[in-house]
Amino acid sequence: MGLVALGGCATTTQPVQVKYDDASGITTYETARMRLDDVDMTEGLQKQNRFFVQVVGTCSGDGCAPSEYAIHFIKDGPQPVQLGGRDVAMTIGSETITWEDPQTRDVSQTTTVRSGIFARIRVSSGQLSTIGGVSQVSGAVGGTNFSIPYEQRRPIRKLLERMESNVDDSAS
Repeated sequence: MGLVALGGCATTTQPVQVKYDDASGITTYETARMRLDDVDMTEGLQKQNRFFVQVVGTCSGDGCAPSEYAIHFIKDGPQPVQLGGRDVAMTIGSETITWEDPQTRDVSQTTTVRSGIFARIRVSSGQLSTIGGVSQVSGAVGGTNFSIPYEQRRPIRKLLERMESNVDDSAS
């Protein structure tokens, strides 16, 4: 039965990839990209741009569980966009958490984003669990609003399920 379930996943993007590097002894957990909705950063032809988040966690050892994770904000598309800095605010349920861009000083920092990761934040495993489980997640990055619908956050829930099963396996 387990083989049938694994066979079905081969045709679609896996929600979570796990890579163990023998040389460094580091395990990396990486979710599939989750599309950001309600991003109003581009108009007209620039609507080809798409915005995502991806969760990445690393830890030492094989089958270990990261204590914190990085959330990468990613732009994919041909046209550059302007961001008013890289500060991130995220409303998770009823709580709002903010991360200040370490590069932002007292000056207004407008950044041109072409493609790839344009902002990173770090969250604890507990915060990630809340982000994955609450009904609504919204926020702003660089002054631009976004939301991540519950269905889109499925890879986060799959990552957390995998972490829980690793803990169960190591306890027995």
